[in-house]
Amino acid sequence: MGRKSGASGGDGPQQAYGDHLAERFWLEKPKSHVARSFKRGPLAVTQIKSDFPTPEPSQSIGYDEAWLIGLMVDNVPDHELWQDGRSARTPPFRSGETALYDLRRDPISFTRTGHHSLHFYLPRALLGELAEQNALRFDGELRYRFATGYDDPVIRHLGAALLPALEGGGPLSGLFLDHILYAVAAHVLGRYGEAGSQGRRSARGGLSPQQLRRAQSLMLGHLGSDISLSRLAAECGLSVTHFSRAFRQSTGITPHRWLQARRIDMAMTLLRLGERTLPEIAIDCGFADQSHFTKVFCKHTGVSPGRWRRQSE
Repeated sequence: MGRKSGASGGDGPQQAYGDHLAERFWLEKPKSHVARSFKRGPLAVTQIKSDFPTPEPSQSIGYDEAWLIGLMVDNVPDHELWQDGRSARTPPFRSGETALYDLRRDPISFTRTGHHSLHFYLPRALLGELAEQNALRFDGELRYRFATGYDDPVIRHLGAALLPALEGGGPLSGLFLDHILYAVAAHVLGRYGEAGSQGRRSARGGLSPQQLRRAQSLMLGHLGSDISLSRLAAECGLSVTHFSRAFRQSTGITPHRWLQARRIDMAMTLLRLGERTLPEIAIDCGFADQSHFTKVFCKHTGVSPGRWRRQSE
């Protein structure tokens, strides 16, 4: 990965996702990729998968004011990384670990085994916009160590929620993708990028912008599984009672209702795709069974999931 070599052609630098990123790893096509356009640039995720090692170190991506956030789907036992032309001591990466790459600094990789990973593309300008919207201090840099695999449960869970949809091979669009990509960007900004505003509370006694973003990112990462109030509260450094009250002051609803609404958003996207049965969608979206799913869906929309699917066709 790194500074543009000119091999890809075109009139200007190409951004590090989709076909261009796959080419850098000597692949004709990515396993899958999706991108969404926002005001200050795209957010994207690319799935890179090969049963074979890269024949040579990866080709240059092209200088870009952006980062790649890599999630290792499989173990990476034997690889080497370079940055700014210098080799970095690179320990094995374990499945589920996260690594960060600054596209201004010519990152290059050489993987001597088969490999499978997700790469989230995050432009610097978009992270700056996100910081402005949430009253955070962001100096334009992320804080991390190159060639280091981080145990980041939020990225791991968000990737796990996204991977089945990417593997499905059908069209992927709508609120589900928006939530996942936005949650990745918000989490990366909060964990690796915020400068000096930690612990700040809102004037009305709710959660600080960082705490709210952290809680919402965790819940988005658990759309298909359980997460406890105690876990959310602990991540924000608060008691369960204080957290529940502050979350409601910040959003106007309880954490449970906020999470249910996001699960319904995800269910609507899966219903539109038409690839899963109602029982499968119920489980994928974190409901106990189809009956529970139908009850909650009717409460939110006024119609059953089956009828909603037929009406949206």
